[in-house]
Amino acid sequence: MRYWRTTTALSTFGMLLLTAGVAQANDISPQAVLNMSLQDLTNLEVTSVSKKAEKANEAAAAIFVITQEDIKRSGATSIPEALRMAPGIDVAQAGAHDWAVTSRGFNNQFANKLLVLIDGRTVYNPLFSGTFWQVQDTLLEDIDRIEVIRGPGATQWGANAVNGVINIITKSAKDTQGGLVTASAGNMIKSDDGTRYGVKIGDESYARVYAKYNDDAPEFNVGTGRSDDGWQKRQAGFRSDSKLSDQDSLTFQGDAYGAHEGVNYTLPGLTFPYSFVTPEDIQQSGGNVLGRWTSSISAQSSTAMQIYLDNAQYKNSFLSYNATTADFDFQHTWTGWEGNEIVWGTGYRLIESHNAPSLLVSLIPDNINNSVYNAFLQDKITLNPKDVFLTLGSKLEHNDFSGFEVEPSAKLSWLISDEQMAWGSVSRAVHTPGLSTDNAQNGIQIVALGPTTLGAIVGNRNLDSEDLIAYELGYRIQPIQSVSLDIATFYNDYSKLFLAKVGGAFPVIGSSPSYSILPDIPTNDNSAHSDGFELSTKVDATQNWQLSGSYSYLNLQFGAKTGYGDLTGQQPKNTFNVRSTYLFPDNIEMTNSLYYVAGLNTLDIPGYYRFDTKLSKELMPGVEVSLIGQNLLTAYHREFSGFLYQNTTEIGRSVYGNVTFKF
Repeated sequence: MRYWRTTTALSTFGMLLLTAGVAQANDISPQAVLNMSLQDLTNLEVTSVSKKAEKANEAAAAIFVITQEDIKRSGATSIPEALRMAPGIDVAQAGAHDWAVTSRGFNNQFANKLLVLIDGRTVYNPLFSGTFWQVQDTLLEDIDRIEVIRGPGATQWGANAVNGVINIITKSAKDTQGGLVTASAGNMIKSDDGTRYGVKIGDESYARVYAKYNDDAPEFNVGTGRSDDGWQKRQAGFRSDSKLSDQDSLTFQGDAYGAHEGVNYTLPGLTFPYSFVTPEDIQQSGGNVLGRWTSSISAQSSTAMQIYLDNAQYKNSFLSYNATTADFDFQHTWTGWEGNEIVWGTGYRLIESHNAPSLLVSLIPDNINNSVYNAFLQDKITLNPKDVFLTLGSKLEHNDFSGFEVEPSAKLSWLISDEQMAWGSVSRAVHTPGLSTDNAQNGIQIVALGPTTLGAIVGNRNLDSEDLIAYELGYRIQPIQSVSLDIATFYNDYSKLFLAKVGGAFPVIGSSPSYSILPDIPTNDNSAHSDGFELSTKVDATQNWQLSGSYSYLNLQFGAKTGYGDLTGQQPKNTFNVRSTYLFPDNIEMTNSLYYVAGLNTLDIPGYYRFDTKLSKELMPGVEVSLIGQNLLTAYHREFSGFLYQNTTEIGRSVYGNVTFKF
C-alpha cells in the first residue's frame, strides 16, 4: 500500500510537469500570458507586517501572499482551502464544515495562537480565542489578497497573534464594478453560488452588494458510510468606498450570515450505557459593520481610524452562546524625522458574552463583559541609507483576564541588493486566557469512573497568559528575473502553556440523579520549544507556464507529557506542495496541485498526498467554464480527529463544475 501511494504521488508530480511539457510544444499566441508575472508579485505591497504599506519582498517577516489569481486557479471554495498554498500553515479538514488551521504548530479544534482578520476586523471567537472557519467567509472573487505571516505579529496586532497572522483583504468597490454571477455543483458540492453587482455613485464614490449560498454534502464516517455533517450557509454583504477630498477617503462595509450544520454528537449521560448519540442541527448566525476613515495630512503624515461592530451566535443542544464585539482603532504614520518611520496608535475593544448554561457547558457568570485597552509604537530606523534598517516597537495592552501585557519586537533588515534581502527578529507574544479557560465549565464524561461521576474542564481565574519568545531569520533572493526563493527559519520558546491538572471531586448539590464532578483545572505548568524552517519558490518557466511550491519542517516538543497540553504528535513534521499553471491555446488554462502532509502520531492519522486540478476555458469575454477535481488520489482520507463529541470523519473525493459570468 505504501509503495502504491508513493508511486501514485510520483506519477502525479510527473503529471504536473508533463502537462506543461506537452503544452509547450503547441503554438501559444503572445497575447495569452499569465496575468501576474513573478516581477509583479515581488512588487506587491502588504500592510500586515508593519501596519503600513511596504513591498512584500522587503518586509522583515516570514510573509506569503495568496493573490486573487492564486485563489481562482486553485479551485478553492473556501478560505481554509486557499490557505493550503501557504508554507508553514497547517490546514486540516475534520468534516464537511469543520476546519483546524494554525501556523507553526498547536493545531486543534480550538487553534488559538493564530490571529485571523478580514479587512482589519478580528474574527476569532472570544469563547476560546479561536476561529469558526466555516462562517468566516466572503465572496472569494472579491478577495484582493490574503497576507499570511508565520511568526508573531503581537507588536502590531496584539494578543493572540502568537504563531501567525492571516489578514484577508478584499477589493475596493471601485475594482468590482459591474456584475458577476458564479455557480458550482458536483458530487460533494451540491450548490455553491454567488452574485455581486458594483455601481459608481457620483464622481468619487463606488459601491457593491453581494450574496452567496452553499449547500455541501456530508463527508464519510470511518468505515460506516456517509456522515450526517452536511451543511448550508447563506451570506450577503456590501461595501462602499468614497474619496471625500484629495486627502480623505471613507470605507463602509458589512456582512450578515446564517448557517445550519448537521452533526452527530456522542454525549455523556448518567445512565447506562453512559453516553448517547444524537443528531443535531447546529445554528450559527451573525453580522458585522465596519467603517474606516483615512487621511493624508501631508507627505510625512497620515492617519487612519477604524470602528467595527460584530455579533456572533452559536447554538446546539448543550451550548447557546452570543457575543457582541465593539472595536475602535486609531493609527498615525509619521516620517517627519529623517531616517525614521514612526507608526503609533491606540485602541479599545469591548466584548459582551451571553451563555445559556447546560449540564455540559456553562459560563460563570452567564453574562460577561471584557475590555481590552491597547497602544503601540513602532519606529523603523535607517542605519545605513537604503540598505540596513532596524525596526523597534511594542504593543501595550490591558485585558480583564491577565491584566497588563507588553509585547515588544526588534527586527533588522538588510537589502543586500535589488535581488537579495536578509532579515532577523526577536519578538514576544502572548495568548491570553479566554472564557473557556477562565470562566467556563465544560463537562466531559469519564466512563471508567462509573455512572455517578463526570469529568469536567473547570475554569481557573488565576491563569496567566501563555508566553512566547520567538527568534527568526530569513533570506530572499531572485537570482534571475524568472526565479524567486524565500526561506525562513525560527526557534520558539513557549512558557506558561495551559495544562489541565485533576483536582478533587465535588458533588453537584440538588442534582437528580445525583452525581459528582471530577475537575480538570487549567494551569500554566506546561512549556514547549520548536524549531523549523519554511522554503517557498516561484518560477516563470515561460510566459505561459508558472511553477510554485513550498516545503515546511516543524519540530515541536513539550515539557509536560500529560494533560491536554501535550500536542507533540498532532503536528505534521513535514509538508510540501507544488503547483503548475499553464495557458494553452484557445483560452484554456490548467492548474495542477500536489500536496503532502505527514502523519499525526497521537491521532493515529497517517500521512497523505492530495492532488487537485482545475481546467478552465473562456468561452467568450466574460464567460468562463471550469471543471475542478479535489482529493483525486483516493476515494476518501482522514486529515484530523473528530471535533468535541464528534466522530472522526474522512474527507471524500470531490469533482464539480463551475460557470462564471461577468457583465
